[in-house]
Amino acid sequence: MSNEHVMSISGTVHYLIKILLSPNSTLHVSLQDVTPAAPVKELAQQVIPHAETAGLDFNLTYAAADVLPGHSYGITARIETNGQVIFATTKPHRVELGVNHLRPEDVVVRNVRKNPDSNA
Repeated sequence: MSNEHVMSISGTVHYLIKILLSPNSTLHVSLQDVTPAAPVKELAQQVIPHAETAGLDFNLTYAAADVLPGHSYGITARIETNGQVIFATTKPHRVELGVNHLRPEDVVVRNVRKNPDSNA
């Protein structure tokens, strides 16, 4: 067991189109250092298979030592069905790390399908 201090941030991914997710949908959520002029660094990720029944809630655990002063952090998310991205964030959902989050984060993903009327 590590003595590393960890923190977590949780929330829900929302999509605005009123459709049911297709069977075998997978939710991918990532917490990243998105500081401009620095390489993107992933601090945590969560993959939730069968998101159509498991839901779109997430909980990301990250090492407090990875939070650097003056850096910017964001959550990105995507929903895939059969390996095809259906919904995704268009830009990172900005978050403040190193603090206790009293409210869950609401992350909005947009339809990225070429044909939004199809279920695939």
